[in-house]
Amino acid sequence: MRLPFLNHLLESVSALARPRRIVVLGSSSLLPRHPELGDSGQPLEVSLDADLLLEPVNEAIADMLKDAVGHESRFEQQNGYYADILRPEIAETLPAGWESRLHPVAGYDNVFALDPYDLAVVKLMVGREKDLELLRAMLRLSIVEPERLRQHYQQTPLGERESFTAGRNLTLLLRELGQP
Repeated sequence: MRLPFLNHLLESVSALARPRRIVVLGSSSLLPRHPELGDSGQPLEVSLDADLLLEPVNEAIADMLKDAVGHESRFEQQNGYYADILRPEIAETLPAGWESRLHPVAGYDNVFALDPYDLAVVKLMVGREKDLELLRAMLRLSIVEPERLRQHYQQTPLGERESFTAGRNLTLLLRELGQP
């Protein structure tokens, strides 16, 4: 995913659904502040989707947007990228207080991006190899700082399973970087 592609998706979704607010979640949330991440050889080069949370959204709007700009749509066939329209329930998987840490996206009055530390905690909890690769890149490129990430993780209320997985993944990543 590249920033111009994300902007194209945001403009398309805005024109079709006229939402009060759009929140960019997932790895694409890094692009507004770090557009170089979508360049060739960078971590987001291979990402083809943008995870978008719209307010308001209902099944009819979500279905219409999936048909218009979603996976396997004509939009994706023409452009090579697509929007994944998320349901409001996704917010339950985000760290407490995430909305207060959103970053405005330049050029839009109603578009915001997830804070990189909130994204990092989510990626620590999920823990797939692609999530860990993104975290490695975020740490290597100083998008997140190790100590602040550790603090953010420790301050995030998590269930027992999520806490174990996130803690294990954080320890592994920091060891790789030579951090205690």
